[in-house]
Amino acid sequence: MAKIKLFALASFVVWIQMALASVPQRFLRSIELSDVPQQVLDSGVLDNTAVFGYAFENSIDPQTIPWSSLTHLILAFLSIDPAGNATFSNQGSLQSVVDMAHKNNVKVLASVGGSGIGSTAMASALDSNSTRENLAMSLADIISQHSLDGVDYDLEFPQNIDQIQDLYQGLLAMRVALDSRFGKGSKILTMTLYSSNGQLGPNAPKVDAKPFSDVVDYGLLMSYDYFGSFSEITAPNSPFYDVPGYPGLSFTSSISAWLSAGWAPEKLVAGLPYYGRTATMQAGILPTTQFMPHSGAAPPGGPVSKIPGAWTWLDLRDPKDGALALPTVSQQGWQRFWDNTTETPWLFHNVSGTYIGYDDVDSLTIKTNHIITNGLAGAMVWMVPYDYQAELTTVMQNYTAVCKSIAKQASQTQEYSGSDVASKDKSDSVGSSTGSRQDTSDGQDTSNASKQHPYAGFSSFGIPCSKLYLITLVYTMFTLIL
Repeated sequence: MAKIKLFALASFVVWIQMALASVPQRFLRSIELSDVPQQVLDSGVLDNTAVFGYAFENSIDPQTIPWSSLTHLILAFLSIDPAGNATFSNQGSLQSVVDMAHKNNVKVLASVGGSGIGSTAMASALDSNSTRENLAMSLADIISQHSLDGVDYDLEFPQNIDQIQDLYQGLLAMRVALDSRFGKGSKILTMTLYSSNGQLGPNAPKVDAKPFSDVVDYGLLMSYDYFGSFSEITAPNSPFYDVPGYPGLSFTSSISAWLSAGWAPEKLVAGLPYYGRTATMQAGILPTTQFMPHSGAAPPGGPVSKIPGAWTWLDLRDPKDGALALPTVSQQGWQRFWDNTTETPWLFHNVSGTYIGYDDVDSLTIKTNHIITNGLAGAMVWMVPYDYQAELTTVMQNYTAVCKSIAKQASQTQEYSGSDVASKDKSDSVGSSTGSRQDTSDGQDTSNASKQHPYAGFSSFGIPCSKLYLITLVYTMFTLIL
């Protein structure tokens, strides 16, 4: 009897952990055809889903790139001199990277700009007609020399209307150079987009995004770096929904802002971070929520990447000094939590007071589902080499597989609908329904996206989680009473 009670007590502890941890992989369901709005299916965007991945051009190893998860590889960042001439710093392995990418049907783009001195040099090059045209011609030469597929403009960030106009003129010059040199539409031109408010920079005035959307093939939204040691409180690097008291600073809000500003959804690519931001909680504070005050100083970087104020997935999963023993299980000394407000995981170290707001397989899947249902062009990863044993890569592979599956189902449904219409008497009023989606179950209208939460409420055993908790609790309490 004592052993039974001990087992029951252990079961009760497990139940409490399950209830409190809110482990999302027990709830996440696959997105389905009925979740996707008809206008998204009609747009054809799911047939051409793009997955962009960044990697530093001076340290990339082509053997470690998960080619099957990408459609585009972006090499960051080329150097720019005062005259607007761009150069790769690592010419040695460049051709092997390009060759292997093309062998795997992945396109390769060269990126200019980036944070810090890269964008300072880029802003200077865009400041006059002569230097921005020279930059465009220089990049066209590099594309020709190395058989690249396009260019990414990553200016971080325009500060005023003059720099915004310089950027626009620079993009026009780049488009003209690409089309005249290689043929219209044969090379890709992308630009990065600031993370919030539909602005091109934190201090930039709001402008109509449509002219920029018209001139480039894709806008790569940097939907991360919302919070960190630089912010007032500890909060997720990339919250899915807004943090309380901070409207507009989230994945969903940024997407909505850029669409409202005039960016075409079929040209908008949402960014996904393979890293988290860190901060140090103020001394003596034990977190009851992830939204807490912090010391303001950026903690040291992770054990592998050593980037101040950040831990990559490589750091988080480092077997020796990482924070996660498994993708959703913390190492000794760390506590892992799931925040239902922002749909993100977070970590806290009891001794050092270190907080890490990051993304994992579950939170990234929630984001890719949102990309699908909103008819966006695809996803962008910063950065591909930050992954550990392809754990996050599986999200990208699943994302593209789901897109293809839904597109195929939609096509088959449309074909069935068309053949069904053709078999009816011509006197039937079918003109308005031709090509519309079929009801998928119990006569329920599925013409609009399902508003069901991304969690379906089922455990990995196929039992509704609320019932599983109840069964476990009743059994445990009954055994303890006996």
